[in-house]
Amino acid sequence: MKRYIAIFAAVYAVLMIAGYMGGVFTFSKQSHHAEAEHNHSADPHAGHDHGAGEGIHLTSEQRKHVKIVHSRVQSGMMNRRLELHGEVKLNADRTSRIMQRVPGFVTAVYAKQGDRVKKGDVLARLNSEKLGEHYSAYYSGKAIESVAASEFRMAEKLFANKAMSEKEYLRYKKEYIDAGINRRKAEIILRSLELDLKHSGHKHGKDGKDVICTEYDIVSPISGTVVTRDISLGEKYADDNTQVLFLVSDLDRLWVELRADYQELRSIKPGASVEITPLGSKNEKFAGVVTYVSSVIDEVSRKGVVRVELDSKANQLRSGEFAMGSIKLESSSECIIIPREAVQLVSGETVVFVPAKGNYITRVVRTGRADGKYIEIISGLTKGEEYVSVGAFELKAILLTAGMDPHAGHGH
Repeated sequence: MKRYIAIFAAVYAVLMIAGYMGGVFTFSKQSHHAEAEHNHSADPHAGHDHGAGEGIHLTSEQRKHVKIVHSRVQSGMMNRRLELHGEVKLNADRTSRIMQRVPGFVTAVYAKQGDRVKKGDVLARLNSEKLGEHYSAYYSGKAIESVAASEFRMAEKLFANKAMSEKEYLRYKKEYIDAGINRRKAEIILRSLELDLKHSGHKHGKDGKDVICTEYDIVSPISGTVVTRDISLGEKYADDNTQVLFLVSDLDRLWVELRADYQELRSIKPGASVEITPLGSKNEKFAGVVTYVSSVIDEVSRKGVVRVELDSKANQLRSGEFAMGSIKLESSSECIIIPREAVQLVSGETVVFVPAKGNYITRVVRTGRADGKYIEIISGLTKGEEYVSVGAFELKAILLTAGMDPHAGHGH
C-alpha cells in the first residue's frame, strides 16, 4: 500500500508541475530536416535526437519561471559506492557478560539497567562460604609456611654443626617446600578470582589484619552501560551457575553487520569508509569503517558478513535495528559523467535534454555506473557537448503533459 501511495504522489507532483507549466510555456512546432539515414546497429536509439521535429521552445519571459542550466559534457572519476543492508549489533570486543565466580547469596545490588559504569565499579555483592574457605586455606598456609621456614633454618644450623643427620635435615627441608607450595596454591586460587588479598574496599580490611573474608564483589571489567541485569537481592547461586548477571557494553562503539554476496565481498576491503543510515530514516547518517570482511559464505543465504565499527557519535542507534550501509569503494577509471538529475526516463527510454536551435529535444543515452551524485554515460553524449544539467525534470513534465511524441521526427 505504501508503495502505491508513493507512486501516486510522484505522478501527482509531475501533473502539478506540468499544470503550472501549461499556463506559462508555449510549444512551437518548427520543421527541421530529419537525418536522411540513421545507423541502427547495436542500439538503434543511442546518440540520436528524439523529437527533432517538435521541440520545446521557451521564450525569454518563460525562462524566468524555471531554472534551466546548460553544461558541457566532461570526463571525471566515478566515486563508486555499494549499498548493503544489515543490522546494528553490540560490539563484541567491547561487551562483557558478567557472572559470579563463587557460590553465595546476594547481599547488595548497586547497578541497575541503563547505568553507566566504569572499569572496576562494584555492581553487586555476595556472601560466600566458599570464599571463606579459600581465604582460610591461604592464611593457614601462610602460617604453616612461616613455622616450616623457622624449623628449616634451625635444621640448617644443626646439620652444618653435624648435630643432625642428613635424613632428618631433608625432612625439614621437604616440609618447608610443601608448605610454600600449599600457600602459593591458595594464593593462586584467590588471585584467579581477581580478589585483593588485603581486602581493599572492605571494612575489615582497614585494620590490616588477616581475616576470613566471605564478601565477594562482582565488578565490571570494562567501562560501559549496563544493558541487562538479571540479579536480585537474596538470590542464591550454586558453584556451577552459568547465568549472566550483568551485560555491560560500550554503546559508543557499536557494530553494524552488513550482508554481501560473493561478488560484492571481493570489492570490499577493511578500512573502507561507510555511511550508515537507519532503516526508515533519511536524515540520520553515521560514519563508520569496515573492520572485517568475511572469508566464509553462508550455505543458506549465500552471503557473507561485512562488519562496520561506528564512531562515538552513533550512540543514538539501538542494537537490533536494521540499517543500510553505503560503502565507498575504490574510484573507477576516468569516464564521461553527468549529474544524475540530468538523466530522465521518457517513454521507457533513458534520455538527456539537449538544446537545438532554441528548442530542447531528447537524446537517448546508455548509462553505466552511478554514485550519489553522478552517473556514467556509456553512449549518446560526447565530451564537450552541451546538455541540460538543471531543469530536466521540468522539461520532462512539459513533454509528457503536452502529448508530444518524443520519437517525432525520428523514423524507426
